[in-house]
Amino acid sequence: MASGAGVSAGGLSQQEAEDGFYNDTSEFLAELSGGSLHMGYWESPSDGATMAEASRRLTGLMAERIRTGPGDRVLDIGCGTGAPAIQLARSTGATVVGITNSPVQARLATEKAEEAGVADRVEFRCEDAADLGFPAESFDAVWLVESIMAMPDRLAVLRQAAAVLRPGGRLALTDFLERTAPGAAGTARSAAPQYAVLLGKLMPLQDYPPLLDEAGLVPVEITDVSDRTVARTLDCMRRKLEDDRESLTLRFGAQVVEQFDSIVLRLQAVGFGYGVVVAEKPGR
Repeated sequence: MASGAGVSAGGLSQQEAEDGFYNDTSEFLAELSGGSLHMGYWESPSDGATMAEASRRLTGLMAERIRTGPGDRVLDIGCGTGAPAIQLARSTGATVVGITNSPVQARLATEKAEEAGVADRVEFRCEDAADLGFPAESFDAVWLVESIMAMPDRLAVLRQAAAVLRPGGRLALTDFLERTAPGAAGTARSAAPQYAVLLGKLMPLQDYPPLLDEAGLVPVEITDVSDRTVARTLDCMRRKLEDDRESLTLRFGAQVVEQFDSIVLRLQAVGFGYGVVVAEKPGR
């Protein structure tokens, strides 16, 4: 979950809405999401994994898809509060640079990397995903775990990612998908700026092949994993809000808890999907 730009409901620019939303709620979102600001992944309806376990599993699946190892350099676009980048560095030995538009997220992620003892291989900074300041072909892999939907222009971000990716390197991302009738999700999203921040602009999964081609990337995998992610994640968030309401209120305040009560309830009614996209930069 990361930030972008554009215009949202309520008269705020989407950039202003996102900056304020993530600066104010990143720690709470991480608490609801099992430590990472992204969905969980369950193998089957009978899978008894907790939200934290399922969230780490999704990070692990994404790590497998970018095929990195010791000495490789990975760019994490939309790093959130840092948990996926830290897990990636620990599990693969890669060096990770995470970027976000939220100074609060960058600070929290840096603190987590220091606590985890990986600050020598994981760094976080504020950077614009649509205008990356890195040299061409300076990363072995790029991932966007639940962040591209918040970008105002997916193609611009994918082109930037392709430019910094070395030939033969992989890009992997997850995205929220349009699965309902056109406009249905938009109706729920428009109720308040936070819905637009969390869902972004939904698109069908089948739109990805031409988008990747325009960015100079070759599709490797395009998979709808909605049935293993969305409903269970929102159910876990709902239970967390109900079971731990008192402790969450003490830590974060009643207003934040009530706000997310409403957000999760509305998200359950939207009917959006979740996809995994993997692509490769040709040339090696």
